[in-house]
Formats: sequence, structure tokens, C-alpha cells
Amino acid sequence: MDREKTGALIAAARREKNMTQRELAQALHVSDRAVSKWERGAGFPDVSLLEPLADALGLSVLDLLRGEETAAEPEMTVRWAIALLVRQTRERTRRRWGQILGGVFLALLVGFVLFAILDRAGVFLREVSLEVPATVYDSAGEPTGETTVTIDGTVSVLGDRSFVGRFAIGCVEPTCREYVHAQIRWDALWEGAQDILFYRAGDFLSLGVERMLYMTENMQSFGLRLEDGTIIATDECYVPLLLSGWYYSILPVFSNQF
Repeated sequence: MDREKTGALIAAARREKNMTQRELAQALHVSDRAVSKWERGAGFPDVSLLEPLADALGLSVLDLLRGEETAAEPEMTVRWAIALLVRQTRERTRRRWGQILGGVFLALLVGFVLFAILDRAGVFLREVSLEVPATVYDSAGEPTGETTVTIDGTVSVLGDRSFVGRFAIGCVEPTCREYVHAQIRWDALWEGAQDILFYRAGDFLSLGVERMLYMTENMQSFGLRLEDGTIIATDECYVPLLLSGWYYSILPVFSNQF
């Protein structure tokens, strides 16, 4: 195939039909720049366009392939061969995409199974066992005593950070019962909003502890309020926040992070 001869033939046949490059392009659903490129010999029409291009210009497919008008030959045989070539090309493309998509699906499946195995093995959990001293403040923010909070459980370190286990406040007896566990989330209702919920198997419990709290990720610094207004805090800086009646969306950060 001679691109320049074919281009000249396309241009001559188009002019003979009194068609502009834009009109020919619209008939073939391509850009007029593509038609211009063919006519200049800078490119050759895609094999899938040979039949519609030949029909639009009143030529045979053989004319386009040879770059000149020829005597009558078995045109239908050529068109059949072109159609077969187009089908084979499309089938190869479909198979190639099928292989790509199949590979992606397999990779995702393997990743999902691997993640499930690692998650079941506890790879994404970190054990926590702490005895944290804290100060007890009355509803006016005045210190009234000391207590100890026992924290014993696991922290999820993948995705939304959370803790599940014991959070036993020494001066709040219901939280120290053997069957009572706590769930703490660092981004509970919105980013930077921590909360704590106490529960036993199949049931959440109301133990006189308000839901919202402030807590660092290492769990060694925190502040929370009881429903009677009493404050339990490791650092005095939490007291005015808890007395304000508003929950401020902050993520307190201290040293000794996990």
C-alpha cells in the first residue's frame, strides 16, 4: 500500500463527489484532520474504515489499497477479507482486555484473601496494657482526689483507629466489673472526635460516663466527664474543655506515640 497514492486517490474522488473534507469526515464519524492526514499521505485509514470510505467515495476497497482505480475484480471477496480482518482485530482486543481485567481481578482477590488472613492473625492489632494515674475533679473543676485507670485490650492500627478492651476507672465501680468492656474510637462522629462506649456481650451499658472524651493515641493522656459532672483527667488542660459544655474537635498529641 502506497499512502501517497491512496491519499491522492481519496482527494480526487472526494472532489469528484463535490464533498469537503469536513463532509467526508462527518460521514465516516472521524475528524476532518484525519481526512486531511490521509490525503496528504501522512497516514492511512484504519482497516475498519476502508469499506465505509470506499462506499462514500464510490470506489472499491481494492482501489484504496492499490491507490488507483482498477478494472472490475471480485470486490466482495476483498470486502469479506477486510471484514474478517476487522473481526479478528476486535477479537484480539477483547481477549487482551479480558486478560488484563482477569489479572486485575485475580490480584484484587489475592489481596483480599491475604488481608483477611493477616487480619484474622491479628497483624493489624496492637496489644495495650496500662495503669494510668488520673486526678478526680468535682463539677466546679476543683481537684478532689486521685484514681487509677486500667487499660487492657487491643488497638486497631489500620483504617479508623479504635480500642477494644477494659477501661476500668478505679473510682467508678461499674466500669471495673469483669464483664464490662469499652470501645474507644478516635474519629467517632467526625475527624478528631473521640468517644467511649461501655458494653457487655450483646448489649451497650450506661455506667454514668459521658460518651465524649479527649484522648491521645498512646492512651496515656485523656480526660472524660461523668454524668454527675465529675471529671477524670490525667492533665489539668482537659478540665476547662470538659467544663465548657461543648466538645471541641481536636486531636491532642503528646510524646510516646505508638
